[in-house]
Amino acid sequence: MFGLTILDLALVLTLLSYLIQGLRNGFLVTLGGIAGFAAGAVAAFVSVPIVNDLVKDSGWRLTAIVATAVLLMILGHGLGTMIGRKIRGVVRIRPLRAADRAVGGGVNVVVSALVMSMLAFSVGALGVPFVSQQIAESRVIRFIDGMTPTPVKTSMAQLRSAVIGEGIPTLLDGLGQNQPVAVPDTSTDTPALNKAAASVLKIAGTAYQCGQNQTGTGFVVSPGRVVTNAHVVAGVPEPVVEIPGGGVLPGRIVYFDNQHDLAVLAVDGLRAAPVPLSSGLPAGSPAAFAGYPHGGPFQSKPATVQGIATVLVPDIYGNNPAPEDVYRLAGDVQPGNSGGPLLTTDGQVAGVVFAKATTESGLGFAITMTDLGPVVGQAAGLSNDVSPGQCIKK
Repeated sequence: MFGLTILDLALVLTLLSYLIQGLRNGFLVTLGGIAGFAAGAVAAFVSVPIVNDLVKDSGWRLTAIVATAVLLMILGHGLGTMIGRKIRGVVRIRPLRAADRAVGGGVNVVVSALVMSMLAFSVGALGVPFVSQQIAESRVIRFIDGMTPTPVKTSMAQLRSAVIGEGIPTLLDGLGQNQPVAVPDTSTDTPALNKAAASVLKIAGTAYQCGQNQTGTGFVVSPGRVVTNAHVVAGVPEPVVEIPGGGVLPGRIVYFDNQHDLAVLAVDGLRAAPVPLSSGLPAGSPAAFAGYPHGGPFQSKPATVQGIATVLVPDIYGNNPAPEDVYRLAGDVQPGNSGGPLLTTDGQVAGVVFAKATTESGLGFAITMTDLGPVVGQAAGLSNDVSPGQCIKK
């Protein structure tokens, strides 16, 4: 009906019930319920990755997550409503009763919608194919997400990342020779970079061996083929790819190199165009890197290539250091940017972001075309599933 899914119908009924409840209770009781509901929702939002880690049985994991979230919100709402009723019993506002009820109904709906957005983000980021697909297809969730301010979504992503301890590989900065790091603040809102952004995808999945959720970034290099970092999908049997503008597709790992931290996903049905490749960037070049920091909204950020060097880089498990060409970048690289493209100003791929410095903020590292080029060259012909390796316990 009207293109709505069963999830949409359930969400609409939930919003209507909160509207009616807000109209009936008025603002003061609603405010108490909202405060309790919001507290329960924050607890539920935080609990999702924690329960995901604690419940080892994949068959019960989703049930435990949903049950915990619902229980926390019900408890919070009940306690808040009880407090609100006590306050209303003391404060009499009969002359303003109609306005009180109208405001109560409106506020109740708005807060409920925000909570739905929080939970949809947290559950969707788990990378469970069926669940992520249902959330992506929900028109109600998409509408609410579109109405939610970007700073709010960014804050939710940062909170979730902090709770689950999401990280990014780090390197001891041995390239800069005390060169100062000045993160550029130039605009990345250009036609070329915006075109490339349409082919930069969010990647999520659950590494059941370690009981943890993993998120990162990838980009299209040939029809139906996506490059990312190996550490993003390490131990993930069913990675999920989120397409800009909505839509989720399952991915298959068809290339996995833990030494050079590169992986290729085959994504059937992916229509995004490949991002063209460059020959690389010399030191001093302006650049940009695109991705989903902390698993949140898409961001394109400026960077400067401060240097290129061949250094000993361990594999994704911290073993077997081997020579690798690496860009030293002045840029605000964060967890979740892993696997995202380093782009030239005209929107061509020059490398893959994979780490940040241990010694200085605003300093990141990217794999150069020396290692990336051969992988992209064979990506189109890769079709057989390969092992995702062992996960990396956070």
